[in-house]
Amino acid sequence: MESLNSVVGSNEQIKDPHVINASDSDFLEDGMDEVSSIPFESPGGGMYWKPRVEAEFKPYLNQSFRSLEDGIEFYREYGRKSGFEIRRHTEKKHEDGTVLLKHIVCSRAGSNESKMDVDFDDFSSSSKKRRRTVSSRCGCKAKVVFKFDGLKGYNVLSFVEEHCHFLVSGSGKQFLKSNRVLGLAHKKLVFDGAKANMGPNKTYNFAKELCGSYSNVGATCTEFKNWSRDVKLYIGDRDAQMIIEKFTDKKEMSDGFFYDYAVDEGGRLTRIFWADVIGRRNYDVFGDVISFDSTYSTNKYNMKFVPFTGLDNYKKCVVFAAGLIAKEDIDNYVWIFEVFMKCMIREPKCIVTDQCPAMKQAIPTVFTEARHRLCMWHIMKKFNQKLAKCISKMDDFKRKINALIWSIDIDPATFEVGWKDVMKEYKLESNEWLCELYNIRESWILAYYADDPMTGLLRTTSISESENSFFDKFNRRSDTLTEFYLRYESAMEKQRHTNARLNYEGTKTMPRMDTPLLLERDAAELYTRTMFYEVQSEIMSSCYDMSINSISEEDGVKIFSIKDKKRHGKIFEVKHAYLNNDVQCLDGERLDYLEGKLKELKHSLCESSWKFDTQNKNDVMEFFVGSKIPAEVIVKPPIEGRNKGCGRRIVGDYEKSITQRKKKVPRLCNMCKKIDFHDARTCPLKKTIQQSDV
Repeated sequence: MESLNSVVGSNEQIKDPHVINASDSDFLEDGMDEVSSIPFESPGGGMYWKPRVEAEFKPYLNQSFRSLEDGIEFYREYGRKSGFEIRRHTEKKHEDGTVLLKHIVCSRAGSNESKMDVDFDDFSSSSKKRRRTVSSRCGCKAKVVFKFDGLKGYNVLSFVEEHCHFLVSGSGKQFLKSNRVLGLAHKKLVFDGAKANMGPNKTYNFAKELCGSYSNVGATCTEFKNWSRDVKLYIGDRDAQMIIEKFTDKKEMSDGFFYDYAVDEGGRLTRIFWADVIGRRNYDVFGDVISFDSTYSTNKYNMKFVPFTGLDNYKKCVVFAAGLIAKEDIDNYVWIFEVFMKCMIREPKCIVTDQCPAMKQAIPTVFTEARHRLCMWHIMKKFNQKLAKCISKMDDFKRKINALIWSIDIDPATFEVGWKDVMKEYKLESNEWLCELYNIRESWILAYYADDPMTGLLRTTSISESENSFFDKFNRRSDTLTEFYLRYESAMEKQRHTNARLNYEGTKTMPRMDTPLLLERDAAELYTRTMFYEVQSEIMSSCYDMSINSISEEDGVKIFSIKDKKRHGKIFEVKHAYLNNDVQCLDGERLDYLEGKLKELKHSLCESSWKFDTQNKNDVMEFFVGSKIPAEVIVKPPIEGRNKGCGRRIVGDYEKSITQRKKKVPRLCNMCKKIDFHDARTCPLKKTIQQSDV
């Protein structure tokens, strides 16, 4: 094709209100777009634009490249700097598959006339809705043709430089596809942001703040969304198999990691359980009392998330293990309790749950020694709902009943007498719901747990509710199982980081002593700050509220008989045995050596984990997700389940009264004396009077 430069000999610059001419480029003010093309007028009156780039970035005839992809990449870079995008076009191949000729054209080459034509019959019909479409193609002839040249690679056979359209310049270049490419750092930012429950939109805005401006991000929000979508597509129907293989790899790396799962007759995952080394170790230390509850909306299959939760030595939530079940029924609960026992070996002393009937039957089936305690909060919140119609003075009733239910200073006999007196006073002896609560009093009233060690730590499933709320900050309802577990790991890191911070803060400070007793100072060094303040309170109480009745000795064990004034003179018996002080010390040098080797191993693993092909999409996905594409899918994803109670719920009288209270009802207005939906403050007559006064 003959160059337009030879046709338009004078290279006359055409003044156009929409074009900044090359001669004006020296006078551009700060903030205006950089000129990226020179406009020309053809003999026929048409306009053409020639890119303005350095000669080193411009293709030329017979330019050689080692491979076709190198040539295409060179032309793509040329287009990026010039302000246009490229598209692969026609090609000619040899019998052996070698590409002999390859055409790379401007993205605006060709036309979409057939798609853009309007049928006037359809146009006149107002009942049909037509999709609004646009086309970027305008018949541009700019292109480059590469020719195979044997061992030399590929040469430029033809190069057409002129475009028949404006070229993108300045701030518009950031929206070219060649400039909208997510790098590895961007992909990691999107992926890690999702672990903190940040969607693509928030992550994109955060990236803008990090980079200084949207133009510096190097991509648009669409690319961020597409990458998040690609992660889900990478997982796809292989979700369940990938999470199983991930757990298998963890088991191979650490024998302390435990997992188990079950499938239905169709091979679909129905339940899964896991616990890592730290969780199992925490259970050995803090697992005397556990709280168990289920939560919803954590994954796309609507599987119920069931963590086993306890309290650590800072009275913070600590998760020992967790699982996902397809349905809240006896069979699933029995299975997950049995697997929990297989993992942890020993039973807890007490397990706290809500009044779920399935849990009620499943727990004694598996936990034969542990006491099953019901959540007091779930029971107490029902008092208003169940008794609103029966009691006129609800506040007085709740004050008296709470004094019995929440007291730790009374014994079971005192509670039973007090309960019956309150029932008789308010004539509730025949109330079925209260009678049922009284029959199961040993499973929720504090007086029946006073002598059981550690059971005072948990009275409700509030830590489970708190932990469920904690996990909600990391998970989304649309998460796959693989994504859910990544979010779970992120949540566990935060929980364990909090524990490490509290450990550090406890070692660098010393609390104030309230007594000169050495016992108090020893307690400050032994306990965490949270527990010390409770022990300190007990030490103060022992000084003022307790007295020793007698001291005796039996088989080398001293027995103290102590009277507690606060507990109505109750007598406690304390036994004290002397311990053998012949204890071996740990070898500090060996521990330091082991710590150093572990740090070296961690550093080498971090370095090796980044060695992969960043251009291979599957390799990048595998690096972030942590799972390869399974060679064979044996375990299929679960079927989306239904939540317990997701059908039509029966509304109680208390809820009905609250709903009715919120509804607007007609009332007598003291200003206009009319019965309407307003009062004296919002009366229309008031506004009229105010306006007339003005």
